[in-house]
Amino acid sequence: SKVIRVEEGSDVTLPCSLSTKEDIQSNRFDWTKDGQQVFLYDAGKHSNNGLDQDEQFEGRVSHFQDKLKHGNASIIIRNTKVPDSGVYTCAFPRLQPNQTFHIRLVVVGLKDRSGENIPGFPTKLFVGTVLCTLLVGGVVGGGLYVLYKKLLER
Repeated sequence: SKVIRVEEGSDVTLPCSLSTKEDIQSNRFDWTKDGQQVFLYDAGKHSNNGLDQDEQFEGRVSHFQDKLKHGNASIIIRNTKVPDSGVYTCAFPRLQPNQTFHIRLVVVGLKDRSGENIPGFPTKLFVGTVLCTLLVGGVVGGGLYVLYKKLLER
């Protein structure tokens, strides 16, 4: 099965297409993960307009309506979370022979990525270090200045 790696918080497209490119607008396809209903499409009805869906995925998954006529049942999961990781199955139960595709999704949590560059992280760290240095420098410098003034006043 195909493996897709994404960073937590990003959107990911899970691909699923029939090689025949046949129109599936009036067909049924079913996306599941470990027995959970990720997205269900059945002849125009789907998880975003009344059909079942596990609450973990509610409001975050959609299909590509305009691509159904070319046999494309891919879905997009928005704002991925680490628990979204796992093996996803895309199945066409009404097709003969029955067609099933598997994709492993790995969602990498930002805090799990020590040693790797996290976007925006080095800058924040750098700015923090500079501010801290200025602050400490200011306190120490100010203290020394006061001491110096006192010495002069003797």
